[in-house]
Amino acid sequence: MPPLARVIAVLWLLQLAYGPFKAWISRILLRRQRRIFAETVPDRHRRALLIVPAKGAGPDFSAFLDLVMHQDYPEYRIILVTECATDPAAVQGRAFLGLGPQENIWRSPRAPGEEAREVEFVVAGLSQNEGQKVHNQRAALSRMRPDDEIIAFADADIVGSRDWLQQLFAALNLNRADISSGYRWLIASRPSLVNWIASNLNGDIAFLSGPSWCTLLWGGSMAMTREAFEELDVPGAFRGSLNDDLQLTRLARESRKRMVFVRGLMAPSPVDYDWARFWEFARRQYFQVRVYVPFFWWLALLFNTLWLAGVGVAWWWALQGDPLGLWLILIGLGLNLLTHFLRQNYLRELFAPEVFKQVRGARVIIWFTTTLNFLLHWLIVLSVVGMNGITWAGIRYRVRGRQRVEVLSRQS
Repeated sequence: MPPLARVIAVLWLLQLAYGPFKAWISRILLRRQRRIFAETVPDRHRRALLIVPAKGAGPDFSAFLDLVMHQDYPEYRIILVTECATDPAAVQGRAFLGLGPQENIWRSPRAPGEEAREVEFVVAGLSQNEGQKVHNQRAALSRMRPDDEIIAFADADIVGSRDWLQQLFAALNLNRADISSGYRWLIASRPSLVNWIASNLNGDIAFLSGPSWCTLLWGGSMAMTREAFEELDVPGAFRGSLNDDLQLTRLARESRKRMVFVRGLMAPSPVDYDWARFWEFARRQYFQVRVYVPFFWWLALLFNTLWLAGVGVAWWWALQGDPLGLWLILIGLGLNLLTHFLRQNYLRELFAPEVFKQVRGARVIIWFTTTLNFLLHWLIVLSVVGMNGITWAGIRYRVRGRQRVEVLSRQS
């Protein structure tokens, strides 16, 4: 029995054992964080600016506008920024607020705390040497005011509740963090293997979040204090970049900023992929990870390689008649089943019952295809080696460095 095979088997068992431990501790930490945020009242609620870069308006855009307009947070304003004034998001946003085509600012007649006190529409124009989303964000940041004490970002397709901003800003208002972030959980809107795998690959990444060292900020729902914003020089950090959240993650970690993952802010995000679109989406994510936070790309490669190597060693021994191989397989199946059971308990506590039913189907099915899940994940991670560009929202980019981006073409 080669020594390397023994080492792989031991590491694989440790990896398997980490699964149920992480699911168990995540549930405890979720309850603890919710209790702290609920019981601890901040000295004051800082005034917040929420920036929403948008392109197009999906079928749930009106629900999103209603979400961001009616948050249980006393002082916040919104900037909705698009690349052109005729973008459907801008058109529908103005109609939602009763503004005319030439009106760019809406102010609330209600008292603070009942809805956003102001919504401003900003046109960024077309990006030339940076990502369009980042270009939009930088245009919005140029409209900041001295009394904006928290700067937050959101994607225009997230799902949440009326206390979303309250949760996102809690650690900042309590001076427990400099930057906070939620994350998404992909939900299969149609039962299919590719949608279930997409949901579970995303879920595996979500479960890694927690301590600051392994937290990746997510631009769909993140916020920072004004002090952190200025120290990190966010507009300068975004200049020439394709990516916003991973670029901030890297800079925040280098600057030793306190980052907190808000466990209760796991936005359910319905998806319906075919294999080609899933492959394109997943490669786009990992390409950006490799460029902006390569440590996590290497971690993903190691994690998935170890799983596949451990499965290979166990079956190799079993097929040679070594009973240790069969024991490894049985132990692996048992720990994997325990992981899925504990994750179900965590997700039941995290999501509303109707959302949990959708998530549960993917978790149950994927237990039978765990190795396929890891194999696809491994192939996706490897496939971005040598890539130098991506297509995102109809725009083709070439990426020569973290802040060296070229727009090659746009779909008309």
